Amino acid sequence: MAKESQPTEQATQAAAPQKSGINKMLIIVGVPVFLVQLIFLYFVFTKLMGGSSASAEGKTEKAAEKSEAKEEKSSEGGEQKVFVIKDIIVNPAGTNGTRYLLTTVGIAVSSAELEKELTNKEVMVRDALNTILASKQLAELSDNSFKESLKKEIEQKVNTMLESGKVTSVYFSKFIIQ
Repeated sequence: MAKESQPTEQATQAAAPQKSGINKMLIIVGVPVFLVQLIFLYFVFTKLMGGSSASAEGKTEKAAEKSEAKEEKSSEGGEQKVFVIKDIIVNPAGTNGTRYLLTTVGIAVSSAELEKELTNKEVMVRDALNTILASKQLAELSDNSFKESLKKEIEQKVNTMLESGKVTSVYFSKFIIQ
């Protein structure tokens, strides 16, 4: 019986170096491969998840900057001016406060005095915009074809408030539904 235990001990001793070789190989190859995969997943995740919101914010900021640049150019040349009302936040009808709309509205006017009048009546214009936007259903606000009729409705409502002229057009430089 003593002889039988020797071969099994030798087999166990021979298998031990093989297992330690496999463990070393796993550490040498497996850990770097795992790290490369982890880094790859991080970049993919940030591009898909973080990049889309950052690019959307970047696009809306660029649109707002363009409308402000148009406003500055038009004030120099006596052309159309754009009065910007930034960051209107409302809960659409039927959402019970679980969803919201964030928008920036540009109102195009033809004269500097009309722009001053809008500045003086900004609170009333904001209230009208809040009322109009909060009365719309989420399905309506999500529909791109509805935005044109929404612009016309805003234009008509603002025109009723003005005394020295009329709004020529309405623009949405930011329109985010969450």
